[in-house]
Amino acid sequence: MSAHAADGIPVVFEEIVRSDSPAFRSFYAMYEAAFPIEDEREPPEAFDAILALNAELALQSVHGPYREMVVAIRAWDGGPIIGGHVFGMTTSAAHRASGIAASVQGIYTFVHPDMRGTLSIREVAEYSQHTASRIFAPRGFAQRLAPPILFEVNNPLRMSDEEIALDTRLSGTDPFRRYAFWRRSGFRPLDFPYVQPALRAGASAIAYLDLFCTHAGMDRLPASVLLAHLSAFISVSCIKGEDIDSDADFSTMKQWLRSHEHVDFKDSGSGDIPEILERVRSRSRGA
Repeated sequence: MSAHAADGIPVVFEEIVRSDSPAFRSFYAMYEAAFPIEDEREPPEAFDAILALNAELALQSVHGPYREMVVAIRAWDGGPIIGGHVFGMTTSAAHRASGIAASVQGIYTFVHPDMRGTLSIREVAEYSQHTASRIFAPRGFAQRLAPPILFEVNNPLRMSDEEIALDTRLSGTDPFRRYAFWRRSGFRPLDFPYVQPALRAGASAIAYLDLFCTHAGMDRLPASVLLAHLSAFISVSCIKGEDIDSDADFSTMKQWLRSHEHVDFKDSGSGDIPEILERVRSRSRGA
């Protein structure tokens, strides 16, 4: 699938299915450059594990369906790789009952610094949604809403000064400005107490994340859809098939979702948003 960026370069998304391919080597070199701190990135063999989980019958039977895509972004068909996109997809009876074929979990997207502006957020979103619908929509399914895209965004009001400084240094972007950017880009934080469970033994859960979601065409997200989405994403992608119900943070989220029919979006006057936006304005005035 290709899309045309503003400057006319036909950007192409190309799925990577083998870590020993030339495309993966180019993808990984750019990934290393985008995430220079070793502790902040996955080793090459982790991508083999990701791809293997897609086809692991026992895991998918219990925790799926869930598929994770590792995608190279080329400047044009057969051209140089200029970035990468990794995302997960899942579906459930709750999705289909709500007129949604699937949902997407954005994991990370990166573009070579010299090619920034070539690729728009809209193009990445549409590719992810099209792929999720193609893979998971049953034959003849009448899709009423495009697959929602969910992803984690640091909420700086729940971060320490040290965490904010580290985030800014590693990403090059103030988390206050990044939060406001995603809101301007057509996404909204869900009014939901999200916590990312610990990803491995010895790690800590992360409680300063807000879960953002596309909101076009939706006033709110069915709680049953979000529960199915998080169950698959966390079980397969995050903790690789471990017993998710033994995780206290996930159990709390599960209980919350089962006690609600819908999950609302935070509006501009609710929660932490007014203070975050005021901090952005203050920092802009002081710049």
